[in-house]
Amino acid sequence: MGERRYLVFENKIIKETDVDILKETNENIITLITCEKGKHDYRRCVIGKEKN
Repeated sequence: MGERRYLVFENKIIKETDVDILKETNENIITLITCEKGKHDYRRCVIGKEKN
C-alpha cells in the first residue's frame, strides 16, 4: 500500500451539522474532523491535498 503525504490547505472550525465540507472532488483529498475542546456544537476540520 505504501505511504502517502498530504499538504494541509484548510484548517477551520465548523458547526457539527456542516456536512457540505464532505463533497466529492476529482483530487485526492483527505478530510479529518474532530471535536473542538469546550465547543460542543463545533468541530475542527483539517483538509489536505495529496503531495505528488
